[in-house]
Amino acid sequence: MAGTRLMLIGAPGTRINARLAPSLERRDGSVLRFAGGRVTPDSSYFIAPPTLDVIGDPAGIIRASVCPSYESVCRRVEVLVR
Repeated sequence: MAGTRLMLIGAPGTRINARLAPSLERRDGSVLRFAGGRVTPDSSYFIAPPTLDVIGDPAGIIRASVCPSYESVCRRVEVLVR
């Protein structure tokens, strides 16, 4: 079965929290973690998009912690992948 590469790209003015690794929760309940993106020197935020290679169907829910660049508080974001 073919694979799919998922890449998280934050909206302008946001940062993706690297301390709470983004994940894909698949329909079967398994959880896969995004990785591979470069991070800030304190390992708090991704400065290059994290990626995830998925074998088979990538359907599920992506969960990530995203912070507006002007705030120190992150918010949970969920995106449905079909």
